This record gives sequence, C-alpha cells and structure tokens, in this order.
Amino acid sequence: MGFFMGYAVYLKVDQTSYDQFIAIQNELNAGTTKKMAHELGDVLASVSIQVIQQVFIDLLEQQKRRLTRPEGYKVAEDSEKVIQHVLSAFKKYLPWAVAFFGNERLLPMVNYFATCIVKEEENIFVRYDVDEVIVQSALDAIERVLAGDKSSIPQAFSQLTKMIDTGVDALIRKPKAMLKFNFVVDKTLNGVIQVSTSMAYKRLEGLGHEVQLESAPYYIDHFLKFLKKMNS
Repeated sequence: MGFFMGYAVYLKVDQTSYDQFIAIQNELNAGTTKKMAHELGDVLASVSIQVIQQVFIDLLEQQKRRLTRPEGYKVAEDSEKVIQHVLSAFKKYLPWAVAFFGNERLLPMVNYFATCIVKEEENIFVRYDVDEVIVQSALDAIERVLAGDKSSIPQAFSQLTKMIDTGVDALIRKPKAMLKFNFVVDKTLNGVIQVSTSMAYKRLEGLGHEVQLESAPYYIDHFLKFLKKMNS
C-alpha cells in the first residue's frame, strides 16, 4: 500500500491563551503550591470558545451574508441559538468542573492537553488526529457533491460531523476521564457534553438537508480548511 498518509484537524488558538496555558503548565510541573484550578478553567474555557468560533460561528456569520432565500434566515437563527447554548455551557461548566481539583490532580490532564498544542511559525493550533476511514468517506461524498450529486450532501455533512466528534473525544471526553470526577459531577458533565454536542450535530446535519447544491461546496470548504494531510 505504500506509506500511510494520516489526517489531522488544526484549529487556531490566540497567543495570549497559549502563553497563559504554558505558564500554568510550567508552574504545575514545578510543584507550585498556588492553586491553579481557577486560572486553568478560564484558559480552557477561552480555548473552547475560540474553537467553537472557528468551526461554527464564523460559518454562521458568513452564511447570513450569503442568504438569498427568506427561509434561510430561520435556519441561521436556529443555528445561532444552538451555538449560543453550547458557548454558555462551556463558559459555565469548564471553570466549575476544574475548580474541584488540586494541582496534583490537574497536572496529568494539563500535560496531555499540551501534547495537543502545536506551534507552526507564528501560528498556534490545537490539533487532533482523524481516522483516515472517516476522512476518506467524507472526501468521497464531497467529490460526488462537486460533480453535481445533490443526494450526497447529507452524507458529506454526516462525515464532517464525525470528524468534529473525534475532536470532542480528544479535547473534551479524554481529558475529562483523566480527571476522574466523582459520580455526581461526572454525570452532570456527561449530560452537558451530550446535550451540547447532540444539539450542534443535529443542526449541522440539518444543514446537510437544507443547503442547495450550488452553495454546498462553500460549507464543505469551511470545514475542510481545518484538515491537513500528514506524512507518517
């Protein structure tokens, strides 16, 4: 088969959040006695919002500028409500959840999260790998859409949703599991994650049934710009 080409998603993080996170990581690894949970929760919430901004909010803002049909405004409005719910959940629950822990419990999760951050020249990204099967299925569906097959639009959006959920696994579910929350808090967070993601995915897959063939490539390109092919 030759050498394997993997795929990863790259999402930008601003310099300030990166600097704050690295400073927290360095203090935790140095064994500081200062409680770092509050600062860490704020930084993780900020990074989460930046990711959601790129994946969903930027798309919605551009979508509104391109609207030509009145019914499209209802779609955009519904999408905005969903995203605002997700943003509110992250702002509220990330700092709340992290605040339960002392520094020694936070350290493994922080060091794991640091492995998901990469610097490339002047840019900083949160990065996660995506299964090649999911990517190839998405690319195949996208190819059919670009060839004029409207029936393949829902499948393309469905695969893009799977790519996003891979990121939720890597950046939210796995770090949460590493913290080993007590039953009550863990159940609360699982519920928040489940409701937020299902709402976002339902809206995204709904777009797959609502967009017109001529505008579908625009939405697809928005998500594909985060995807990079890797040599391995």
